[in-house]
Amino acid sequence: MSRSKVAAWGVFLILFASEAYFRHARDWNTASRLMLTYALVDRSTLSINGLENQTGDKAVQSGRFYSDKMPGYSLLAAVPYLVAKTVFRLPDHPLNQPGFAYWPADYWITLLTSGLCTAATGALLVVFAGKLGCGPKRSALIGLSYGLATPAALYGALAYGHQVSAFLLLASFGVLRKGPGDRALLRSILAGFCASYAAVVELQVGPVSAVLGFYLIALIVGRRWPIQAIWSFGVGALVPALVLVLYNYLAFGSPWTMGYFLHANPRFRGVHGSGNPLGIGKPAWHLADDLLWGTRRGLLWYAPILLLVVPGLIALGRARHWAMLAVSSLVMLVVFVVNLSYPEWTGGWSTGPRLLVPLLPFAMLPVAALLGTTNHRAWTWLATVLYLVGFVVILLFEGVGGRIPEQAFGPGLPDPFSFPLRDVVWPLWRGDPLPGWLYGIRFSQNLTSLVVPGQVAALSAGRQWIQFLPLVIVQSLATAILMWLLRTKPRVQAAPVTKLDRSEVASSRA
Repeated sequence: MSRSKVAAWGVFLILFASEAYFRHARDWNTASRLMLTYALVDRSTLSINGLENQTGDKAVQSGRFYSDKMPGYSLLAAVPYLVAKTVFRLPDHPLNQPGFAYWPADYWITLLTSGLCTAATGALLVVFAGKLGCGPKRSALIGLSYGLATPAALYGALAYGHQVSAFLLLASFGVLRKGPGDRALLRSILAGFCASYAAVVELQVGPVSAVLGFYLIALIVGRRWPIQAIWSFGVGALVPALVLVLYNYLAFGSPWTMGYFLHANPRFRGVHGSGNPLGIGKPAWHLADDLLWGTRRGLLWYAPILLLVVPGLIALGRARHWAMLAVSSLVMLVVFVVNLSYPEWTGGWSTGPRLLVPLLPFAMLPVAALLGTTNHRAWTWLATVLYLVGFVVILLFEGVGGRIPEQAFGPGLPDPFSFPLRDVVWPLWRGDPLPGWLYGIRFSQNLTSLVVPGQVAALSAGRQWIQFLPLVIVQSLATAILMWLLRTKPRVQAAPVTKLDRSEVASSRA
């Protein structure tokens, strides 16, 4: 196996194992998607009646309850749920019970959907980095930085749609960039399907799907794809669209009605509506600072590796990777502007700017170009330092569950969490008394606390962080082994040819 394949598979396994370590509690957002999956598989229905107490993110029509989310995640998750249910003989989710935090199937659904997509995206980034000139080690650094040192790590262990849509969009871009090959029809259909299904998972990434469509048109104009690809791409994109309208018709009686239009929660009902499903308004440009480097939701605080994006974009330009420069820039821009235009711009209870998470893979592409097109080792060392800083920050947040309130006491009131790392996360790791909003649990459930619960419970509040040492040790050892496997092979120098050798060569030729 080539070193580039070793790098991709190594990153995939490290990221997947890291996601498998955590078992996070439900929140409204995750439960809304999970309940639709349970309703589909357990009872073959789209209604979540009997499960509606598990979430406040729900739609209601004619006395029946539904998930208020786009159905893409839940439909996709039905496959791993059915497999896990069969293999582990999991019971149906109980009905008509008050909300509770944990259910065994939640873990398997999340790991085999969000976790799998996170690991696959990291592996894809390794491949992209190799194409941009990175050696195997630098390519692995790109993939690990994405999957362990940005909010992608946290959302890979939660049943949000961010990681699934991010993978689908990057996969679509990868297929288009690779070219038609011998299977142009199938590849263009696949690219269209992935781009479109991403929007069925999360409607707000629809503009990114459009960017990929225009990218294909540019490739056709440049004669890198045949003109017929536009039709096959459209056919692929049509399939998820038909799935969405069919779901809407069966659930709400109209192909054009979405769960967003029928919110049971008055707060969200005032934001979303039939004329504006996402509640998008004019961009609030004054929030740009808060989303980029503000201490509460600033992206660079939670993904410091992205400090290299700007020099990376310059590197893409110098290397004349114009298409990648355009696509990565446009994707980052449209996702950012959509976030600025959304009234609930903070993302609710979250780590960092949750609604910017789908742009993370495309933001890592310029970073890969910077490491691949420059010969300065200083960039690699700086990227390594930023990776380590991000790794620590994300671990601190994920350790305490990652869902940090955007406001402690409710909308419209002063926000004491101006710096969540200082005000919320570090006090919990330090052993300070639990805040009331945390519902009595200091750290997320994890493999250590599940395997040896008594030993973890016996630790004092200030020492319970020890439960995360096994994860860090395994991650460090696995990364070290991967980097050792990717070491540069020594060059074999040819032995000097002596006079005897020359005579032997001559006689052998004779």
